[in-house]
Amino acid sequence: MNQVLLFLLLISCPALTFAQAHSASDPNHIAKDVEQRFRACPRREVVARFKRRFHKAVWQKQAWGPPSDVIADVRPNDSILYPYVLTVEFNLSISMGPERESKTESESDTELSQSSLLVYLGAATSRNRNVYLIGKDSIRLKTREILTKKFSDGTPGQWVERSTWANACWDWIDAQ
Repeated sequence: MNQVLLFLLLISCPALTFAQAHSASDPNHIAKDVEQRFRACPRREVVARFKRRFHKAVWQKQAWGPPSDVIADVRPNDSILYPYVLTVEFNLSISMGPERESKTESESDTELSQSSLLVYLGAATSRNRNVYLIGKDSIRLKTREILTKKFSDGTPGQWVERSTWANACWDWIDAQ
């Protein structure tokens, strides 16, 4: 009887491991899940005081996002601990409200628009990417980057590391 139980246990363990390996730890499944999380992120709004117009301080509401044109890509990595690399690229639009005299006025602004100057400069939308390392039991953020704008002389932009925002959903996505 004990031999039969042991035999059944040994047969069922690889099946369990195989089923788990092709669901939660499947890199393609993780990529789709992370991509959906990016698409679900709300836009980030901030009200802040800026010095403008001959150093006169004004209040303004600014917003980034939500992420659009989200693309997740998984590729093999030569690491034993993290055999896959997940890259998520996305756009963030930048919009702002009018300049106000008080913080309260700016907080109540609901109609935010893209600055014509930012549109003219090609800076009304930024291309971003987060790079993750996927391991057997975890996913780890490697870097957050932004694509610098191309120069007028034709020099291509390049990916540079960017700072994080504590209240930006897209900066804190991981495999929960």
